[in-house]
Amino acid sequence: MTSEISRKKFLQVGGGAIAAGSLASFLAACGGGSSSSDGGGMLRFSNDKINWEEWFVETGRLAREAGAVGWRPTQYSDTTTYQAAIKTTGNTPKVPDMFSWWSGWLMKELVDTSMLADVSSIWEREGSAYSDGLKDAFTFDGKQYGVPLNVAYWPTFYNKRVFREQGLEVPTTWDDFIAVCERLKGAGITPLGATIEGRFPSFVYFQEFIVRTSPQLYRDLMEGRAKYTDPEIVDVLRLWGDLIRRGYFSDPASVSIGTGANNFPQYFKPGRIAMVTFGGWLEPTLMEAGMRPGEDFGAFVMPNIEADAGNNLIYETGPLCVAQNGQRRDDALEAAGWWASREGQSAWIDASGFASARADVPSANPVDQEIDRTIADGRFQLLNRYWEATPHEIVEVGVDQLAKFMLEPGDPKPILDAIQKQADTSWAAVEAGS
Repeated sequence: MTSEISRKKFLQVGGGAIAAGSLASFLAACGGGSSSSDGGGMLRFSNDKINWEEWFVETGRLAREAGAVGWRPTQYSDTTTYQAAIKTTGNTPKVPDMFSWWSGWLMKELVDTSMLADVSSIWEREGSAYSDGLKDAFTFDGKQYGVPLNVAYWPTFYNKRVFREQGLEVPTTWDDFIAVCERLKGAGITPLGATIEGRFPSFVYFQEFIVRTSPQLYRDLMEGRAKYTDPEIVDVLRLWGDLIRRGYFSDPASVSIGTGANNFPQYFKPGRIAMVTFGGWLEPTLMEAGMRPGEDFGAFVMPNIEADAGNNLIYETGPLCVAQNGQRRDDALEAAGWWASREGQSAWIDASGFASARADVPSANPVDQEIDRTIADGRFQLLNRYWEATPHEIVEVGVDQLAKFMLEPGDPKPILDAIQKQADTSWAAVEAGS
């Protein structure tokens, strides 16, 4: 498992590929979510993506109509509660039949505790339409334990009308980017959206500014070879803090961006905020708000802080998992197989507006197409996002400490000291168990 894969390994380029899911006993045991009330005999599908509920309902219905086993979603609005719910029930019959999860270290935790069913047979049947690199993200000891639920790049989205009205071009150097931010601020427009809503988004600009400085530094930090207290990381936070103090970012306690609460479109659509660095799964939310991809909003890769940092972009991929101990494991395996099929992926992107990782299910979204061309033409290296790329005990401390910094961007050393303390503990435990 590595924090970097090549573009070639991640997605197949040919064929138009575009880069980039009664409950009472379960809810009582797990602290609850909200369940849609769709039909008897449906599988239980839990997730923390509350804004995706109607898409999951629609694809579950289509799966049943296609002759596969359908599902009904149970939504959790809080990621921390959701993770606890799955881990609490994972080795009991109360576990949901299927659930969304994360790749990398978070997935390894469930594999190591025998919570996930082996879905290698699905990959044997459908794998030729996916890349080996994507398959590797879900592979442990030669077996696969999930099929792709979502695949997303993390570019910087921008309001095209605002750029036109302000006479701005997409920045290609760091100096250009700062000049854009200054121009926007001078016009009374907040340059960049940022949030701490839901906890996890506090890592977004942290990872972005490290990658724009040195992708090798990012890899070393994620894999324990560098420390949060190293001077290079301290400098990144000092830069970030300076940009916050200049007024380049929205109030992170007021704006919400994510799979739960999401008021960002009310700032972005009218041009009160001009840009945001975020996962590609934000696009359907912008489209639902009436913004047209390629016309009202576009995307670019944030320029490098250090010019020699190379062409790099953060990505994420999350699995749809089948519970090994679920009461309807075989039915859930059938449903996961349909999800991974061309028919299932076509239904999913039609419902959600996302891009599929299948090479034979292209996206019609011009923003996705442009990002994909940029990555292919520039031979970008893709780096796994912070949430999945490093042991999760570090992430949990990291997102809370980084949120403190976003609210009060003072001396970065106490923030980084606290994260490094957990990193020392976590990497020692990894070393002891290896």
